[in-house]
Amino acid sequence: MHLTKSNIILAIAAGLTFVAAVYYYFFYNRDTGPAVVATAPASAAELDFLNLVVQIDSISFNTAIFSDPRFTSLTDIHTIVVPEAAGRRDPFAALPGAAVQ
Repeated sequence: MHLTKSNIILAIAAGLTFVAAVYYYFFYNRDTGPAVVATAPASAAELDFLNLVVQIDSISFNTAIFSDPRFTSLTDIHTIVVPEAAGRRDPFAALPGAAVQ
């Protein structure tokens, strides 16, 4: 391929255009407005749900208990479960050798 002055200028212009397009796409501040449009509740169930959400949002938890020495000194006291033999296939069936009434 023979590189001429015009080909080099064209390649540089194309590269700068590409860089400008990438910059515009990723970094340009586009103010598109609010993501959610607030409307009036459509039904009583929706209104009840929104009231519950407001009540739940005010709940906060004190997580300082997890760093308390009494909590960190707790140990797991698990019990090993020993496998047992399986029972009868139908536990409600009549016992063999028993009289059926």
